Amino acid sequence: MKPKVSIVVPIYGVEKYLNQCVDSILAQTLKEIEVILVDDGSKDNCPQIVDEYAQKDSRVVAIHQPNGGYGRAVNHGIEVATGEYIGIIESDDWIEPTMYEKLYNNARKNDTDITKCMFYTYNSKLPPQKQNKVWKLKWQDLAFAPDGVFNVVQWPLIIAVHASIWANLYRSEFIKEQKVIETRSASYQDFPFMIEAMCRARRISVVKEPLVHYRMEEGQDSSTIRRDERLILMPKQCLAGKKILQKYRLFETLKEEFYYHAYVACIGFYKNIYWKYKKEYLNVFSELFSLDDLHHLKKGYFGKETLQNCIYICKKELIRSLWQNRCVRRFLFSIHKSPEGWLIQFLGVQIAKGKYTKRPAFIKFRIGS
Repeated sequence: MKPKVSIVVPIYGVEKYLNQCVDSILAQTLKEIEVILVDDGSKDNCPQIVDEYAQKDSRVVAIHQPNGGYGRAVNHGIEVATGEYIGIIESDDWIEPTMYEKLYNNARKNDTDITKCMFYTYNSKLPPQKQNKVWKLKWQDLAFAPDGVFNVVQWPLIIAVHASIWANLYRSEFIKEQKVIETRSASYQDFPFMIEAMCRARRISVVKEPLVHYRMEEGQDSSTIRRDERLILMPKQCLAGKKILQKYRLFETLKEEFYYHAYVACIGFYKNIYWKYKKEYLNVFSELFSLDDLHHLKKGYFGKETLQNCIYICKKELIRSLWQNRCVRRFLFSIHKSPEGWLIQFLGVQIAKGKYTKRPAFIKFRIGS
């Protein structure tokens, strides 16, 4: 019998997290599923774990391939999927038991190409009450999406929302016509994939519940803690997304949403990347924006400070663009006082007590420690 949902799991070097991921998929309340585990040439115990699951549960399909990168693993899984709908789950994340039942029922009811849900960010290193946080930014909150069915022109903010291609359910015939960019050792292929899918989709709907636990913590090779030149791939993938919007003749309609997403996605990496790569990063980052467009924005996504920073980036003004960032200014000089503690910082030397002791500095002095 044809499964209702095929779930593709690209896998590489995640033996620490893989059991939690696969167990959460097999525990779905929707039982008519196909679980496609794509081992992308892992050198740890992932291949054995994949085979063990395939032996225990007939719904599991084990695929082993030479290492070709995330894009090739996802594409291979989609190619062999037989389900009515297809989902993608990252192998170091896990999902709520009702995720695919809720997405499937919504997709069938609304006859959608894409059905999307919200998600948690998870960090086990934080206190228990803060480990699971619903992802929400001012213009990236799916709680404000239209009820029922829409397309990208009817609700352009879907382009501003976090790519999160693993929080979606795709109609099989729809997504099999599209591929993730296959670039070995590259990152962020999900950004252009998301842009293309949203441009192509005629019918989109949203389940306004967080159903995925997206892991963001040390020890998983996360981009959030990287500082090397690989981060330059982020603005490059955003440029690929820009070209896709232009291909579908939607850039002029969606450019403000695109600018907002690109800025939010890239600015943190621009701050984090090592100094020797900042100029190169800035050169790529600047290509995402048009100075004329930035002077004529109408939708109010950018605050005054953020907009000014975009202008500095567009003009390739390295020092001014970094100084515009509040975190950089705080690092160089800041004074803070509150009932919870106080901090004095100058040129990266910090004297602090209480609440502010976790702020970064070259040298830290702790009062009472």
